[in-house]
Amino acid sequence: MPPGRIGNRRLSPDTPRANLRTDNPGRLRRGDLTMSQTIPASGVRTYRPDIDGLRALAVLMVVLNHVGMAWMPGGFVGVDVFFVISGFLITGLILDREAGQGFRFGDFYARRARRLLPALFVMMAVTLGAGYVLLIPSDYSQLGGSVLSGLGLSSNIFFWKTTGGYFSAGASAFPLLHVWSLSLEEQFYLVWPVLALALGRGRRGLIIALVLTVLSFAWAQYGAVRGSHGAYFLLPARAGEFLIGALLVLKPGAPATRPNALAASILGLAGLGVILASAVLLDETSVFPGLWALAPCLGAAMILAAPRLGPGIAGQILSTPVLVEIGRISYSVYLWHWPLVSFLHLSRVTITPLIGLGVLILSLALGAASWRLLERDYRARLEAGSRPALILGAVWTLGLTGLAALILLLAGLPGRFPFALLTQDQLMAERSRYWSELPASSASLTLEDKGKRLLLAGDSHAYDLAWALTEADYGGKIKLHETSNRCFNFGHDPILPAAEVECALRWRELVNGAPLQAATAVYLHDNWGAFDDDQLDRALTELRARTAAPIVVFGPKMTLTEDVLAISKLAQSRRYVTARDINTFARAYYDPRKVARDQALKRHFAAGGVPGVRYVSLIDLQCGQPQRCDILTGDGRYLYFDAGHLTLEGSRRLGARLKAAEPGLF
Repeated sequence: MPPGRIGNRRLSPDTPRANLRTDNPGRLRRGDLTMSQTIPASGVRTYRPDIDGLRALAVLMVVLNHVGMAWMPGGFVGVDVFFVISGFLITGLILDREAGQGFRFGDFYARRARRLLPALFVMMAVTLGAGYVLLIPSDYSQLGGSVLSGLGLSSNIFFWKTTGGYFSAGASAFPLLHVWSLSLEEQFYLVWPVLALALGRGRRGLIIALVLTVLSFAWAQYGAVRGSHGAYFLLPARAGEFLIGALLVLKPGAPATRPNALAASILGLAGLGVILASAVLLDETSVFPGLWALAPCLGAAMILAAPRLGPGIAGQILSTPVLVEIGRISYSVYLWHWPLVSFLHLSRVTITPLIGLGVLILSLALGAASWRLLERDYRARLEAGSRPALILGAVWTLGLTGLAALILLLAGLPGRFPFALLTQDQLMAERSRYWSELPASSASLTLEDKGKRLLLAGDSHAYDLAWALTEADYGGKIKLHETSNRCFNFGHDPILPAAEVECALRWRELVNGAPLQAATAVYLHDNWGAFDDDQLDRALTELRARTAAPIVVFGPKMTLTEDVLAISKLAQSRRYVTARDINTFARAYYDPRKVARDQALKRHFAAGGVPGVRYVSLIDLQCGQPQRCDILTGDGRYLYFDAGHLTLEGSRRLGARLKAAEPGLF
């Protein structure tokens, strides 16, 4: 297609938007042109299909990265490519309108609102609806805050404050995380039009913009090296990416008088190669954005600049019909893909390559529908001044704002569930109080002194047993001897040989210490991560030789393969809302290794073991037969802090059952 023409018509800056048409209205419709227009020095606005193709490449990289395709770990650079394209197109639009009929700020922001907000609002509304069904109150409240920040153009600031970083493990729990880039872009365009008009095309404007670009990337590099999340989310560190695109417009250069297809092909293909290499070679461990972000940004700039030299191969590749169509719907595809990914993660669904392909296809389908119904048809009615369309837009804005504020103020609508479960912060606060009330290693817990002096040895799990005994009114003095984690009471680490020295030292402290000589009973309990039959017998034989007190070995407690909060969240997202249902759901997360280890220890002691040493199965007391452990009480109180340690309520329940089954231990 010759430059300066769309179909058989030549456009000038004064051509009314309503008159823009093509010879193939099924391919390019009213309102499409601003998506991929360029404004050469001649002042003639042209449509470049290769820019839509570049958009397609960018959004496909982002989606493939987010669905976990291992061969594209750096696909997140697609967002950086979008920023460069945006800076290139919008700066050209600003300067073109100023040179023509004059730039009007009100018209500029109204056009952006008409293009971006309808699809964004619908996506937010659908996400809130899905969250009502799938999210527990704390997560739903967080989603309400995400919507409000998105409506206030501050999502990037919100997620900078509330996430552990874009690449953190918990980031996938935010269904609107991707809106950060839209907020950042709008923040840029609250400032840039004024600067762009002040700078204009020419040497002075180019130098100032170049200095701003360098400062922005320097800021980004400094923040990224220091591990600051602000470098990823905040405008000062990202503005340079928009400015790289703008630099091409501030100093556009005239089209080549003698087109050089070879030079254009080399430049365009090099840019394409740099972008793809960035997507393949970078990953979440890279120092990013910073200087590494220059690679995809410069690659995009090379592709955008190449047509000035003449027609090139890269432009032809990116202008293929499939890529152009995907590029045209890329904004809507970007909007819809992340909520799909996030809700899958929140539902603990492993995104396999097949599921990832399904997410991509569904994102494209939703994007196509959103583009047709909202970006094109509804937007056209808005531009035509349709009163119903304007009223509907106002209703959407007020409705979303009010609904999100209500969700936030009502703490995520906890009335959807029969009882309010503790949040992570509340559970950790209770855990801190619980641990702070326990004595330090080798200190004593003294209850009613009946002449009993219990020596309780083990790792952090022995503290659970100490609380179980005290809550069940153990009469006497409990002396705690803390072995090191992984030492399994008998001074040996079968998994980590490097810990052997510390394990042996702790064991010697136990068998040679005065508390053992004074003890009227010795209880051993830990996590039982592993054990060795022969080593266990040698250790217990030595212990038996040092004391005449009864020795009781307590087997492992039931532990979980996931954190208890994660399990309860997942259960509720699948509408298991009563304690009984959640406990039933949680049985799929029992650690089978603990059951197997308990059975092995039972067989070991039943076969003889060491005389005078008893074995007590805590799993039998916790769960009964068959294994049916609980993670919640009937009124919704947690029995675990994490995946293995008991809350005070959990220890209290275990102690009561232990006392009923083994009264002689008390």
